Amino acid sequence: MKRRTVVGQITAGAALGALGFGRVDAQSAGRSPRIGVLRWGSPADDGNNRLIQALAAIGYVENQTIAIEWRFVASRDQAQRHAAELVALKPDLLIGSATPAAAALRDATKTVPIVIAGVADPVGAGLVATLARPGGNITGVSSNLPAMVPKQLQLLGEVIGGLQRVAFLGSSDDPATKVFVEQALLSAKTLGIRMQVVLVSQRAEFEAATDTMLRERTQAVIVQPLFGVSQAGPLVELLVRRKLPCVSGVRPFVVAGGLMSYGFSQTDAFRRTASFVDRVLKGAAPASLPVEEPTIFELTLNLKTARALGIAVPQSLLLRADEVIQ
Repeated sequence: MKRRTVVGQITAGAALGALGFGRVDAQSAGRSPRIGVLRWGSPADDGNNRLIQALAAIGYVENQTIAIEWRFVASRDQAQRHAAELVALKPDLLIGSATPAAAALRDATKTVPIVIAGVADPVGAGLVATLARPGGNITGVSSNLPAMVPKQLQLLGEVIGGLQRVAFLGSSDDPATKVFVEQALLSAKTLGIRMQVVLVSQRAEFEAATDTMLRERTQAVIVQPLFGVSQAGPLVELLVRRKLPCVSGVRPFVVAGGLMSYGFSQTDAFRRTASFVDRVLKGAAPASLPVEEPTIFELTLNLKTARALGIAVPQSLLLRADEVIQ
């Protein structure tokens, strides 16, 4: 569902904001805080509702006590364009979900506070100086998803006997891709598995990418989380049709039909994101708020997809799963 914005109303607070006054001036003028959200994905992504619910749980109810301007992107160019649009609206705070979105917001402003959500490697992407001391206008929640790649490879080995050849499908648009690839190659070397790295930037390249995998007799695919959110449906349909079992780090990938996911809890991540929003809106400086890493991880399995692929999921894995989609 496409979110509706209420930012367009002219108020005394908005006028002050346009003149460059701080958050305190705007709030004392009697208007609700305004935030801009730049999300890598689509309006139908369940993560949007999770963020709305997490904010509402601490008193920030959309269209009542807070105004939210939403932008959804699936390419680096879109992210840069929409980041500039959001900054031009003079929001009190910005939220960047996924590394390319957060990077676009960083490039668009050095003054508006930015809370990151689900960013794979904030330090490596140049968003913060360190996790403990961010040092600028950015703080928030890291997904630490690259560290999940070894576990994802292990899970593939549990459902595919004699696993020897795996492909990593990554995004050439994501600043975090480098660390994902490093983890994939390192974990494959440790397990004695051949890892093929395939990088693409858009949906039109998926078909050729799977052609490349099949030529190399790939048995399974690890999908970078960026595609697990923004292009999950078309990608999953293609991988299943080509009989390529797949794993990613985000639950929406499995809901769309992927075989399994292992990664951070979205519910917990957005609860933490909402907490950062609250603290910053109340005056805390992002530079003084350490970036948090996930502590709750979830395994999700799709048995319908397993049957379509002819895979018998071990009972031991089913018992460990946090969610099994039938």
